[in-house]
Amino acid sequence: MLLPAGRGAASWLTGCGWVWPKSGPAAMASVAGLLAGRPGAGLSATTGSGLPGPVVVYLLVTLAEIAWLLVTLLGVRVWWRTWGPGMAPGLADHGEVEKVLGLSRLRHNRAVIRPDLYAGPPTVGGGR
Repeated sequence: MLLPAGRGAASWLTGCGWVWPKSGPAAMASVAGLLAGRPGAGLSATTGSGLPGPVVVYLLVTLAEIAWLLVTLLGVRVWWRTWGPGMAPGLADHGEVEKVLGLSRLRHNRAVIRPDLYAGPPTVGGGR
């Protein structure tokens, strides 16, 4: 459906208004006509007469296809790196990182990290 959408965008951008084929056989004839090089295929005679030149129509159809391809490739890349085979296994979430490396663990183990500052009172007699 990007072919009729590109034709509609070309018509709209050149000031002729948005054009779209009727549903059913006209839509299929529109796609087939656009693929065959007839930009006005599948449109009524009054609607098809206001179309811009074929160069403008096919330029916008090509730009629509390229934009769709880029969005699709970006979506596949995000899927691949997030849920697909390219996913990095074993990554921790925010809560797990906080538990291991966060401030709560540092505060809990402060006597081990800096015994000169946070050690308890010294023991008398050197006993163990």
